[in-house]
Amino acid sequence: MRFTCIVRCLAVVALATAVVTVPGSLPAEETFEVDPLDWPHWRGPEYNGISRETGLVDSWSPDGENVLWFKEYLGSRSTPIIMRGKLYTITRDDVASPREGEKVVCADAVTGEKIWENKFNVYLSDVPAERVGWSSVVGDPTTGRVYALGVCGLFQCIDGETGETIWSHSLSEEYGALTTYGGRTNVPVIHGNLVIISAIMIDWGDMAKPAHRFIAFDKRNGQPVWFNGTRLLPYDTNYSSPVLATIDGQEALVFGSGDGGVHAFQPQTGKPIWSYDVSRRGINVTPLVVGDRVFAGHSEENLVGTKMGAVFAIDGTGEGDVTKSKELWRNERMMVGKSSPIMVDGKLVTVDDRGGVIVLDPETGKTIAKKKIGRMMRSSPVYADGKIYVCSTGGRWHILKLEDDRIKIVHKLMLKDRSSHGSPVISHGRIYIPFIEGMYCIGKKDQQPTADPRPAAAEVTPVSADDVATQVQVVPVEALLKPGQKLQYQARLYNARGQFLKVADDAKFSIEGIGTISGDGKYEASNDPAHSEVKVTANVGDLSGTARIRIVPPLPWKFEFDDGQVPVTWVGARYRHIALDFDLLKKLEQQSPLASQLYIYLMTSYINSGRPVAKFADDSPRMTWSALLRFLERLDGSDSIRTLDEAKAALDPALQLLADEKVVAEWDWATPTPDVIQLTVKQGTRPVDGNGVMTKIKTIPKGARSQSWMGHVGLHDYTIQADVLGASKNGKMPDIGLIGQRYTLDLMGNSQQLQIRTWPPQLRMAQTIPFTWEPEVWYTMKLQSAIEDGKAVLRGKVWKRDEAEPEQWLVEAVDMVPNLTGSPGLFGNAKEAELFIDNVQVIGNK
Repeated sequence: MRFTCIVRCLAVVALATAVVTVPGSLPAEETFEVDPLDWPHWRGPEYNGISRETGLVDSWSPDGENVLWFKEYLGSRSTPIIMRGKLYTITRDDVASPREGEKVVCADAVTGEKIWENKFNVYLSDVPAERVGWSSVVGDPTTGRVYALGVCGLFQCIDGETGETIWSHSLSEEYGALTTYGGRTNVPVIHGNLVIISAIMIDWGDMAKPAHRFIAFDKRNGQPVWFNGTRLLPYDTNYSSPVLATIDGQEALVFGSGDGGVHAFQPQTGKPIWSYDVSRRGINVTPLVVGDRVFAGHSEENLVGTKMGAVFAIDGTGEGDVTKSKELWRNERMMVGKSSPIMVDGKLVTVDDRGGVIVLDPETGKTIAKKKIGRMMRSSPVYADGKIYVCSTGGRWHILKLEDDRIKIVHKLMLKDRSSHGSPVISHGRIYIPFIEGMYCIGKKDQQPTADPRPAAAEVTPVSADDVATQVQVVPVEALLKPGQKLQYQARLYNARGQFLKVADDAKFSIEGIGTISGDGKYEASNDPAHSEVKVTANVGDLSGTARIRIVPPLPWKFEFDDGQVPVTWVGARYRHIALDFDLLKKLEQQSPLASQLYIYLMTSYINSGRPVAKFADDSPRMTWSALLRFLERLDGSDSIRTLDEAKAALDPALQLLADEKVVAEWDWATPTPDVIQLTVKQGTRPVDGNGVMTKIKTIPKGARSQSWMGHVGLHDYTIQADVLGASKNGKMPDIGLIGQRYTLDLMGNSQQLQIRTWPPQLRMAQTIPFTWEPEVWYTMKLQSAIEDGKAVLRGKVWKRDEAEPEQWLVEAVDMVPNLTGSPGLFGNAKEAELFIDNVQVIGNK
């Protein structure tokens, strides 16, 4: 049933009410017989798209030849996995209905018959229904469990036999995982006792700025072990899957990032090994590691010049920034941005985005052969039995062979009305070919599978070669507690290569923040009802490691912003919002609208940069001077600023007003080069000491439209209320929303509507009414969520703040497949104009 995973979320939350313990060491897992012919990861058991099986079919026909079965219900964008005689995949559920969602499906790998389904809702996500099922599940051959990430960020550990959810995390509500219209959703990977997953995350505290971040959970109980990422403010989401490899004797997690680089992390610790920068946008190709070399590609802008796309090779034995030192070769203008490469008989086989197979010499990057097989490519080729199996997006299926310097077509089909995004997989003599419209299983009936032996894995340098601790890992690395709750911490020691040594028995624990911690690492939160952050530090000799805690009390909550702070415990809120003195803003607006806009922009710059000086100049790709003028509406048109004299004449009076109010201490104009205007403004001493409000401005990179969450995901049956105000720019207004139990009440500015929804692109249970509201006027919004007779009932109302609250609800929606729990939160779309929020309250329903 669809509610299974949500009920399990409640169980995980409840775990924190007692002392939570973690394993005292990292013992070897219970051993199960692992079938070498299983395909537990979408790129195969070796993470390279290669199967060692032989005797596979050379041809087939959808009309019957070598077709063992076709199952429409298994149709998906996802690549399936095969483990212990079962097939697992992710698909849409109840398509185009008020019950639509996502599900993990388990089928008999031989017959294709359904064994179980694990259904779950898609909530608070901009992913359209057509892109549901983007990720692929990963299987753990040692336990039989499967791990799945849904498009809305719901990450589950599922019993592979029964389909029961064992534990789960809502990565959006807990860690700020971003789920966008593009649908790009990553794939988990298992290493030892860890299951590792990633996304662009906008978290809390010192991780409030967006980054492509990885979280390693203990695969047994879902406890977060390490949390780390690449550069801040990446341009893209992405879906390059991390692969595990041993390079120069060191275990490595190798992946393409949303920041435009390829990176290697230590899989047990999350410590970066090296980074290679290649693109201005995200990398979607899953890297191929062969020996100590890493191959990948992209189809975006290169860092230098105007050429698009590249295929490249990296020497993976380096450390730090290896962009220049370890690049072996790079071929630009090769648009290999979706399909992952394979190595066939010492030749690198890639498929470009336009459906062209390109064979390269892996030593030099020189092109050996080319062949067009389709018009568009999204899936990746696989290699087995001397043949390459590949299908273009439009359904052009090919079986290919490499013969010296040519590509030979062994077999081809045009599968009409078939769309291929997932890749073929091979297991036990059968080839599984996923399409959105269904899945084929091809092979010879009753054939016994045969396979060549798998090559020996690269040897890992033994731990005994280096038993000196250089890293301390504090577990759990993240926690969300209530006042009075307890949590057991542990300090684990690792060597320089990221290998586990032991649990430290001489660690000295300390905290910054409320509560107490004992000598053996048992933390107890104080009974203080404040929303607080706590930093836990474990010192072992000269080494130290840290972890973070959010303390969030039970309801009721009330938030005002008179202290000039956005609550530190809110996920996804800081950086995308700041607190301002609203009375000062309005005073400045009366004196000079330009000064009021400068106040917003400068305060955002000071707060989000953490620096008391803001510099604006077009001397870098960020073009900060043009960005400022665009916000002030002085970049184009009759009021545009072109020269230094025009800039001074326009901005000096407004800056002087800000100086008079002690918002600004001083400012300076310069022209570093004749064509560059530079403005440097130093922050003044004035705090937010009056009517503080939270504001969201339109210029936050990749964050003008966003969501934030306030606390525990296990909350339910509550009411959230806030005062809101929308500005107006060029006749356009923002959207402002409240989030309750994974539903949103949205006050829509440009369309002048009021809407309750859970999944914006699908609107499966949404209710929308006309609602006229004015800019620059304070309103009060209220959203109530409740479970009644097994259904979610959502009620919303809005009224002018200086008027009496209406008795009747304005809009009501009912969800027959309810979200049973969810964190309170806020939604905002400030792409057109700023929005302001004050007096946020959350109370339990009576």
